[in-house]
This record gives sequence, structure tokens and C-alpha cells, in this order.
Amino acid sequence: MPELTLEALAARVEALEQKVAELTRPAPPAARRGPVDWDAVQKALLELEDYDFDAWREQREYDLKHANDHRP
Repeated sequence: MPELTLEALAARVEALEQKVAELTRPAPPAARRGPVDWDAVQKALLELEDYDFDAWREQREYDLKHANDHRP
């Protein structure tokens, strides 16, 4: 094991402080892409009211289960 010197310890502490600063830095604000059409958002959400969110997953499971059913 290498000898632990004051300089090596100081370098490790500095590296850790930099890493903590990177990890705790606040995220930048979301990029603005222009005005939001809230009427279109509301319309899209209302159209999702009857959407079957499980249908895709269930169909995929069925397809995977029966993928080889039509092989000769």
C-alpha cells in the first residue's frame, strides 16, 4: 500500500470536494422551445381518458408467446 502523505491526502480531499460540487450542482433550467399550446395539451389528455395503457404490453407478451406457432 502506498505511503499516505499530507500532499496525497490533500489531493484526495480536493478531488472529493470537486466531485461533491458536481453532484450537488443544481440542474440547468429546462430549455424553452416556445409557447405552449395548452388547448392542444388538454385535448390530448382528454383523448387519453379511454386509452388502454396495458394493451401494448399484453399484445407484446402474446406475440412473444406465440411467435413460433406458424412455423412449419
